Amino acid sequence: MSKRQIVNFLNSKTFKRVTFILGILFLVLTVFIGFNPKPFLRFGYLGIFAFNLFGPGTLLIFSLANHFNIYGLAFVSAIGMAFNDSVAWIIGNRGTAVIEKSKKLKTIEKTVQKYGVLALFIWSIIPFPYDLVGFVAGYLGLPYKKYILPTFLGKFIRIILLGFGIVSFN
Repeated sequence: MSKRQIVNFLNSKTFKRVTFILGILFLVLTVFIGFNPKPFLRFGYLGIFAFNLFGPGTLLIFSLANHFNIYGLAFVSAIGMAFNDSVAWIIGNRGTAVIEKSKKLKTIEKTVQKYGVLALFIWSIIPFPYDLVGFVAGYLGLPYKKYILPTFLGKFIRIILLGFGIVSFN
C-alpha cells in the first residue's frame, strides 16, 4: 500500500463512519454495563480485558470494582488499554512515511528525550486520550519496549487508585 493510498483510506468517509459508529457503540455499551454490570460479570477477567482492548474501559471500573479483585481488575484492564494504545504507537511509528516532523513534534521530542519514560508513565496515569501520546511516541521513534512498560504501569496504578477509591466509599 502506498503512502497516498494510506492517507486516502484514513481520510475516507467510510473509515470515519466506521470508527465513529464503533466509538458510539462502545460508549453506549459502557453506559449499559456501568448501570447494570450483572450480565457482563459472567465474562470475568477475559471480558474485562477484551472490553479494555476495544473500548473505554476506565469507565467500567466504577461498576466492577466491587465485583472483582482490584489487582486482577487493574492488571487485565491495564493490559487491554496498553495493547489498545499500542495501535496508536504503531500508526505513529509508520506515520513518518506519511507526515513530516513539525516544530511542535520536535518540541515534544525534546520533552520526551529530557524526561524519558517518566513522562509516559505520568501521562498514562492521567485519564485523557492517551492515543495521542502513543502516536507521538511512535512517530518520534521511541522504542516499543520503552513505550509499553510505562504505559502499562501508569494505567495499572490508575485503575488501582480508582478501584480503591470506589471500594472505600461503599
